[in-house]
Amino acid sequence: MAVNIKDVALRAGVSTATVSHVLNGTRVASKQTKDRVLEAVRELGYSQNLAARNLARGRSSLLGLLVSDVRNPFFPEMTAAFQDCALESGMDALLLNTNYDAERTLNSVKRLIGLQVPGIAVLTSQIDPTIVDTLAGHRIAAVYLDLGRVGPYISNLVLEYENGIEQAVDYLAGLGHKRIAYVGGPPYLPSAVRRKTAFIGAAERHGIEPDKTVDADFSVKGGYSAAFSLLISDPPTGIVCGNDLTAIGVLHCAYDQRVRVPEQVSVVGFDDITFAEYTQPALTTISVPRRRIGEVAFSALWSMISEPEHGGQEYRISTSLTVRQSAQPPALAS
Repeated sequence: MAVNIKDVALRAGVSTATVSHVLNGTRVASKQTKDRVLEAVRELGYSQNLAARNLARGRSSLLGLLVSDVRNPFFPEMTAAFQDCALESGMDALLLNTNYDAERTLNSVKRLIGLQVPGIAVLTSQIDPTIVDTLAGHRIAAVYLDLGRVGPYISNLVLEYENGIEQAVDYLAGLGHKRIAYVGGPPYLPSAVRRKTAFIGAAERHGIEPDKTVDADFSVKGGYSAAFSLLISDPPTGIVCGNDLTAIGVLHCAYDQRVRVPEQVSVVGFDDITFAEYTQPALTTISVPRRRIGEVAFSALWSMISEPEHGGQEYRISTSLTVRQSAQPPALAS
């Protein structure tokens, strides 16, 4: 027969109300009492009714985690880190995939509000401002990616895209490249616009006229198509890509067009996903610490949930250049 709360109370020698208070954290108990209850739980293998626990607490033990695309290898490490931190704090994380769809994002947020979650990490590329106000109005702590504002129940993670793109351009320019192209993402994504703008600015700073800039879709297929237009005639000596999936598409296209990397064209990616070091040649890229993003996102939520004022903060996530094999001095400079 299933063990219930009365069995735990009997084994611990306390009332069922005391067991409930200890497990739900709804009233302070002495250390001795708490230890007896938890020991009884372990001995009997008691599994608490989460619905009852949430009712007693007045909030869910779930945290929401929204990402743009679970198929993108950028997200797994971030998600795993967030979930690990949640479990260590006695919480669970419910992962929802928005697939870059505004209506799907809104429905996901409504679902989480209905579940009475105390906090949500919205790690998507763009977010409707009305969602931000709605969550704050429901007193649900939320941490966003590149939102650009903080306040009560609102924290913001800033990925230093600009610094990363500048490092990529600096590296290629330092190798002697003077004709550098850029393959980015869709212009409706703010993060894509920031990366492209940073590329143009960095090229101008080096006195380099940006050879070409192509808006793609941050996918392997998009990178391949963009590279075809760049390599078909008078190709640049270097290509900076807005993410690693794009860079992998560029590498594949170069191989099919018999353009040697890095002898004829150097390629630099962005993100440093797991696959980056296993491409042929291994991809030089800008590393983004994805586990740290997940850890910081959880810490930001936990801070807002725990603090009486529920004030938000801004957190900056730095990037760094990882040099591998896909870039070298251009042929004329070697």
